[in-house]
Amino acid sequence: MHIIDSSVWVALFLDFDVNYEKAIEIFSQINDKIYLPYCVISEVATVLTYKHSKEQADGFLEFISDNEDVILIDNEMKNEIDFYKKINKRVSFTDASLVFLAEKFGLLLITFDKQMIGLIKKK
Repeated sequence: MHIIDSSVWVALFLDFDVNYEKAIEIFSQINDKIYLPYCVISEVATVLTYKHSKEQADGFLEFISDNEDVILIDNEMKNEIDFYKKINKRVSFTDASLVFLAEKFGLLLITFDKQMIGLIKKK
């Protein structure tokens, strides 16, 4: 089971993204459930809207809504907040949430974000 960072989702939906081919390869190799929290959905839809179009963001939202392999995570906000407050460095709330959720649910976290990779290694 996996949890995928916004950077990978954005690359998958933007064919001009520098990581587009990597994202295609990553998704082609996943054959189990993908857990997806609200913060990633919000971030990806926003980036797709501003870098491409609202229609592209809608396509992402349709993809995750219609995909039975995508499991939406909810009701973890209090725990994510507590986890974030314990981190003593500048990091995005979304990145911290993904690290927390990956640990809590035993998920493989996939990202292109070097800062997040560093956060994972320090845990």
